[in-house]
Amino acid sequence: MKFTCSKEDILYAVGKAEKAVSPKSTLAVMEGILVEARNNTVCLTGNDLEISIEASFEADVVRPGRIVLNSRTFGDIVRKCGGETVEFDVGDKYKTTIVSGNSVFEILGINADEFPDNFEFDIDNSITIEAIDLKAMIRQTIFATSKGEFRQILTGELFKVEGDYLKVVALDGHRLAIRKEKLVKSAPLKDFIMPFKTLNELLKIIGDDETVEIFPSRKYIMLEFGGCRLYSRVIDGEFINYEKIVNNECPIKVRANAKKLKHSFERVSPIIYNETVKSPVKLNIVDNVMIIDCATLSGKIHDEAPIEKLYGNNLEIGFTNQYLLDAFGGCDEEVFLEFSTPLSPLVISPVEGDKFLYIILPVRLRK
Repeated sequence: MKFTCSKEDILYAVGKAEKAVSPKSTLAVMEGILVEARNNTVCLTGNDLEISIEASFEADVVRPGRIVLNSRTFGDIVRKCGGETVEFDVGDKYKTTIVSGNSVFEILGINADEFPDNFEFDIDNSITIEAIDLKAMIRQTIFATSKGEFRQILTGELFKVEGDYLKVVALDGHRLAIRKEKLVKSAPLKDFIMPFKTLNELLKIIGDDETVEIFPSRKYIMLEFGGCRLYSRVIDGEFINYEKIVNNECPIKVRANAKKLKHSFERVSPIIYNETVKSPVKLNIVDNVMIIDCATLSGKIHDEAPIEKLYGNNLEIGFTNQYLLDAFGGCDEEVFLEFSTPLSPLVISPVEGDKFLYIILPVRLRK
C-alpha cells in the first residue's frame, strides 16, 4: 500500500476513528486503526465491537491495500508531522514508512485480516437532522439515562419520529427528559433506542455546521456526517411507556426565569459538594417567591428567586439539587413549573411550544 495525502485530512480522520478504539485490549489489533486505500480514497476505521467509526478522505493512491496501525502511535506521529503532506508506504512484513517534511518514521503494522468486520445490515429509510440540533437534544437529555445495568433498556435514549419531528426520551426512574426538534428530512421509522456510549461519542465527533443522516435497522444503526460513518448496535426491547407519566394534571402552576433558578441552585452546590449522601434542597413556593434552603454538615444556604404564581396553593417540597441543575440547564429562558403535592413530580415545560419536557421526582423531607 502506498499513498500521499494532506496532513489536515488525515489528522481529521484519525481524530474521528480513534474515538472507537479500545484503549486496553488483550488483542493488539483491537488497539489499532484500520487503514484502507483504494480508488484515490483512504478510509480509517476504529472498532471496539460496540461502535465503529469510519472517516474517509481523498488521497493520491499509488498502490491500494490495507493495514492496521496502533492507534496511539499512529495518532502521535500524524499530529507531530512537520510537513503539509504525509506519505505512507507499506512494505514487507507490514513495515510502514511515514514521511512528512524532513521526518521519516518507521513502525510495524498488523495484518488487516485480523481486524473485525464492520456491522452489516439492510438500509431501508433514513432521516436527516441538523447536527447542532441533534447535539443539543442529546446534551439536554443524556443526563437522565440510567447509570445502572439493572434495566438495560433505560441505559439508552428512545428516538421516535413523529411526522416532521424527532423526539428523544431518556428516563432513569427518578427523572424524565424529553427533547424535540424539526427534521431536515423525515421518513416513517420504527422507534429505536441508542446506547449511552454511542450518544456520548456522537457529542465528541459531530461538528456544528453539518447535517446527520440516520439509518436505523432492527439491530444496528448507522449515522453519516462530515465524511464519517458511525455504526452502533441498538438496545433491543420495548421502552417504558413514559406517556402515562406526562399526561398528569397539576393543581399548582408558576412561571419562572430558568436561568435565575439555575443560578440559585448553583449557589447550593458548594455546601453539598463534599457530602457522601447528598442533602436535599428544600423549595418553598410562597405566593410569587421561591424560597430555596439547604443545610448540610458543611453549612447552610438561604436564597430567594422571583416567580409568578399562576394558580394553586403554597407548597414545600424537596429535590436532589443535581437533578434540578441538569434540567434547568436544558431549558429556555422562561418556563412553566407545575407541582401537585410534596411527594408528586415537578413538571418543567416551555412557555411556548413543546420543545422540551422535564419531570423530576421529589425527595421526602425530614420533619
